[in-house]
Amino acid sequence: MITSYRLSVTGMWRYSFYDGHTQIGETSSDIALTSTVRVSGEEIDWYSQFGIDRQIVPGVSRRVKDNRTGEELYRIIYWQPGIYEFTAKAPSGIWTMLMEERDGKYMFGQQGMPVIAITERTQEAEWTPPNMEPVFQTKFFEPVSEGLRMMVLSFPAMKFA
Repeated sequence: MITSYRLSVTGMWRYSFYDGHTQIGETSSDIALTSTVRVSGEEIDWYSQFGIDRQIVPGVSRRVKDNRTGEELYRIIYWQPGIYEFTAKAPSGIWTMLMEERDGKYMFGQQGMPVIAITERTQEAEWTPPNMEPVFQTKFFEPVSEGLRMMVLSFPAMKFA
């Protein structure tokens, strides 16, 4: 189980991701008209920009790029409240994953397949880093790459509505 902790201070926020007492990554952003969210982990250095005044309609997307190369890694597409799609280029074509919000939980997976991960809100944790509060717990049901793990963990910071 991975716990996401939040730190909010004037002008910025940060989610830090912990597996037990070990930090495995974080997502952060300054609060401004153009929100740039940064995602970092052991092998991860990503960013995503999105104008906070942009209209949210079905099909609008947010691009996530590699900070070192500027290459687009994946997109998050909003379809309707509680339904998002992740798309990425893969050697075999376009890779997709759905996120459905149900009963306050974010469920990630391929359509018609078992759920890969579930993220749910929490206010409790066995241990909490200084000055932070627990906000999410994520359970992965199968081994995943660091990229997929960070894609799932950073979703609450990147979603539109």
